[in-house]
Formats: sequence, structure tokens, C-alpha cells
Amino acid sequence: MAVATALAAGPAATASAAGPSVQVSATPIAKPLATKATKATVAVRNAGKGTIRGLTLTVSPAKGVTVTVSGAEKGRRSRKLRSLRAGRTVRIGVAVRRTSKGPKSGSLGLKVVRKGRTVARGKLAFGVKPGQSTDPNSLAGRYFWGSTYTVSGIQQHTLYFTGSNLVFTSDAESAWPTCTAVTDTCKSYSYDAAKKQLTIDGQPATLEGRKLTLDGDAYLEFGYPPAGARWDTQVTYSNSSGICPLSCSYYTENLTFRPDGTFIRDAVASGSGPIVDWASIPPNSKGTYEVRADHTLRLAFADGSERIETIGLYLNDDGSLQAAGEGMVLGGDGYFDIRDK
Repeated sequence: MAVATALAAGPAATASAAGPSVQVSATPIAKPLATKATKATVAVRNAGKGTIRGLTLTVSPAKGVTVTVSGAEKGRRSRKLRSLRAGRTVRIGVAVRRTSKGPKSGSLGLKVVRKGRTVARGKLAFGVKPGQSTDPNSLAGRYFWGSTYTVSGIQQHTLYFTGSNLVFTSDAESAWPTCTAVTDTCKSYSYDAAKKQLTIDGQPATLEGRKLTLDGDAYLEFGYPPAGARWDTQVTYSNSSGICPLSCSYYTENLTFRPDGTFIRDAVASGSGPIVDWASIPPNSKGTYEVRADHTLRLAFADGSERIETIGLYLNDDGSLQAAGEGMVLGGDGYFDIRDK
């Protein structure tokens, strides 16, 4: 994969926003639900431009399913959330278990309320693995990503088909989303495999093999590395913002993955302007990495912090995965091995 067309700016789950500025998602529980509690994570994101206060998250259980929400009062399935600045996400732990006769698969409702009005809805699926539908006219579970160059940096594009008629069009960050209705980030689509006709949000698109084209933008398909995958590679994410090169900020992050399950992260941020140039180089950080069954990557840092992002790798024409260095997308951002070889 040519770096010139792939190197991108550098960063569910169930659900995306039902309103213009709040999104709710949750890590799907891939295994059948057990009578012993299984942990999941619900993420609430402020996708707007200002700070949002007064949000409350509620998890509605299914019949035969018991839910415990971290931080909620005992016996309650709702909890208030801290103020969220623009672009920030708060993550809440949820423990889910079934009764002896409860369902092993299904979903729980997620709802975010502010001042008595529901601003986001979603679902937490359990006993269901992310994957492709057996319906030939459904693209459910298929993930496409692309990038384009602009004067203000690289713009990245995501299409994650969450069901038979809805596609998620924003970055899939810490968990894979599931759209429940048409919103700012969830668009309708229709697909006729026999006629090779695809329409997304009312616009015609083409799907040929592993390449999808929409409104002049090209997307390539990504697959999911197996749980426990190990790599021996270094990948880089790089981007810029501003009016380059007059007044511009640059950011680069390198992730080195080792076969023993450890990683090293280093990054640099810099900028140029009419008055002064600047640079910031924080110390390298280390830790261990884990590719999980829900198609996310967990980076556990030595200082006790963690970073969880969705992960995809380029697919070959036959559906097999390309090497990690050829291109991986983490949380919607493209990382590539750009070292001289």
C-alpha cells in the first residue's frame, strides 16, 4: 500500500448518537452470556463543539438479565456523568449476567438523557460477534476506510456497515458501533448484490471487490486480526492541521509491536507560525498489547493507564489479512510501516 495514499492523521460498542452532539457506544460481549458477571464498557462521547453538562446514562436490561452500572447507586441502573468537553469521551464499566433461565444472546438498551430529553440511544449486544451477514444484500459487519489529502491535513473516511440498512460514517473509536436509527453519523443504505447496485445516504456508490467508491472518495476494505495476534513491526500515524505551511501543527506517533506482546510508543508534536516555531517530544512509553475477541486493541501502559481502540487490517482480494505493517486502522486513524526497507 503506497504511503502517499494511506498515511493518515492520527486517533463500540453499540450505537451511535441519536442527537447532534452526543454519541453512546458499548463494547459488544462476543461470548454467550453466562450466569457469572461479564464486564463491558459503555462510552459516551461529546461530538459537539462545547462542554456538555448534566448527562445521565441509563442501561435498560432484558428479561432474565441483571445489570450493574459502575458508579450508580446500589440497585439502580442509571448514573450521572461528569461534564464533557468537546471531543472528550467518558467510559463506564457495566457488569452483565443472566439468570439460570435468562437469554444467552440479545441486547440491552442504552440511553443518555439531558434535562429530561433523550440525546442518545444505543444497544449493548451480548452473545453476538461482530461479523458479516449471511444475507447477500446486506453488508453488515464490513468495514471500509480511506483518506484524502487537503490543504489542512489528511482527512480520513470510515464506512462501517452495522446492519442490513444502516452504515456508521464516523470514526469507530474504542468500540464498534451499532446504528439503531438514521442520525448525523448513521446513514441509510441499500444494496442489491445481484445487480451490483449500492446507495448510501441517497448517493450512488460502487463496490468492486475490496474497494468502495462514494462521492469521489475511495475506501478499501479492512478485516479483523484474530484474538491474541502478535506482530514484529513499527507503524506510524502522522498528520497536520492548519494552513500549511504558513501556520501549521504536525503530529506523529510511532508504535513498535514486539512478538512477546510488548510495545513502545513515541510521539512528537511540532508547529510553525509567523512568530515562533515549537516542538514537544514527550518521553517514550512502554507496556503490553492485546488483540481482543471483540476486534479491539488494548494497550496497557506501564504506568497503569490503558488505551482501547478498534482495529482493522487491510484485506487481500481473497479475504486474507495483509501484514500489519501494510496498514492498520486504530480508532479510525491510519498507521503504516514507513521505514526504509
